[in-house]
Amino acid sequence: MIARPGGDFCALANARSIPVAEAITQRYQDLDELDDIGEIDLHISGCINSCGHHHSGHIGILGVDKDGKEWYQVTIGGTDGSGRGESARPGKVVGPSFSASEVPDVIEALISTYLQNRRPLEARAERFIETLQRIGHEPFKNAANEARAAAETV
Repeated sequence: MIARPGGDFCALANARSIPVAEAITQRYQDLDELDDIGEIDLHISGCINSCGHHHSGHIGILGVDKDGKEWYQVTIGGTDGSGRGESARPGKVVGPSFSASEVPDVIEALISTYLQNRRPLEARAERFIETLQRIGHEPFKNAANEARAAAETV
């Protein structure tokens, strides 16, 4: 995870990143679970300057200000081009921005979608980015927006 501090320490930022990164980290404490999930580049930026390179993360989170409140735009499918034969490309937005309290549920929904759809390869399991490229963005977008709907009903 790359998480630039955003509004916690940067005067240019318009949203905080540290609390979002902490909330995600709290969800994923089990080392065996992390090993099973495998390699996912998760990048968080608190401002449009993109110090956290949110656009190049397999999962990216950009904090934005809307009417004086912090919201988080989630992207999927970005890569910096350093992976196995990958070209650099920005991630695609999964839908309207999410509140800070929704972000951990959204990340969990994206990872669950990956785990449900990944395939074993010869010596390893498919990585998140490989599964996303194979099945497309729609199942991930749907999972993210279902997480939002579930949070709204609670």
